[in-house]
Amino acid sequence: MLGAHQIVPAALAVLSLLVAGGGVNLVAQEQQAAVTVTGKVVDRSSGEPIQGVTVVVAALDLRLRTDVGGQFVLDGVRPGVYGIELVHRDYDRLGGDLTIDRPGEFALAMSPLTYAEESLVTGIVGVVTDQVSGRPIPEVVVNIPQAGRVARTDGDGFFRLDELLPGRHAVEFTHLGYLPRVDSIRVESQRVTRVRTVLSVEPIALDPLEVTVERRDEVLQGLGFYEREEEGWGHFIDREDLESWASSRLTDAFTRFVGVRLMPDAANPFRRVLIFRRAGEDCIPSVYLDGMLVGTAGGGPLVIDDLVAPQAVAGVELYRGVAGIPPQYWGTGSSCGVVLIWTRRGQRVG
Repeated sequence: MLGAHQIVPAALAVLSLLVAGGGVNLVAQEQQAAVTVTGKVVDRSSGEPIQGVTVVVAALDLRLRTDVGGQFVLDGVRPGVYGIELVHRDYDRLGGDLTIDRPGEFALAMSPLTYAEESLVTGIVGVVTDQVSGRPIPEVVVNIPQAGRVARTDGDGFFRLDELLPGRHAVEFTHLGYLPRVDSIRVESQRVTRVRTVLSVEPIALDPLEVTVERRDEVLQGLGFYEREEEGWGHFIDREDLESWASSRLTDAFTRFVGVRLMPDAANPFRRVLIFRRAGEDCIPSVYLDGMLVGTAGGGPLVIDDLVAPQAVAGVELYRGVAGIPPQYWGTGSSCGVVLIWTRRGQRVG
């Protein structure tokens, strides 16, 4: 039997339901009248209520905030199953399916954020091109025999070797029809060494590797953040930027980019809302947090600093206008542009 209000865990988070009740026949849901349910959000560790949690129920086009008692109300809701997301700057984001079948109350528990630095990538990424044409070479075998690691370049000549021990590695590049090449590449702890190398079909002097060293977060790497950054669209902020800029508020980092403005919130001048300047006019971008839509033009400007703290952020992408926006974020409200905020969920422990 289903309880009065049951949460089905999402892939990335589990909602803790603290209420039980009798089951109902779900086939008859459509005949049931709309009901009102009250939710309460508490700290998983202390049990204390959490004020200021953003509650998003996309199917109902609702975005609510919990009060001082950690409560929010879903009023006049038809029985059914609804996706629900909870977001707070100091807690792990929570998401899942909420089944509502009758009036009542339920409670959800959120886990405080903690961080570890082990999830920074240590390794080598690079591109292999033809010495004469400059075109990328696919299917190049990139081998580090001593480490037992092998990769192949893709259609763009790109390869990646993660989880390497710090130190110097002899890296072999081989491809049928090209002369093999061996280079000694140094890898630093929690850093990615980026290389650009060339292969030749003739025994001629080859250009040395172009080597740069950067810090990469495995969460962002898995999301395609760095690939989009290389494409050159939009503005990108990563963990290293935020730490070097020492921003006390996340939006402080946004002011470095042309066409990005911060305006006082009409309800509270000490809080700021994000505005994009396009074609001589102001507009409100859509805002996504870990891929979830949390703010649109139709819902008014969002106070991003109330949503997430700088220390909880792995990276941010800002796109003014539609150019370069990843296809999954196209749609209503994206004509002004979008802001994609990625949290350090891959570095949370406990």
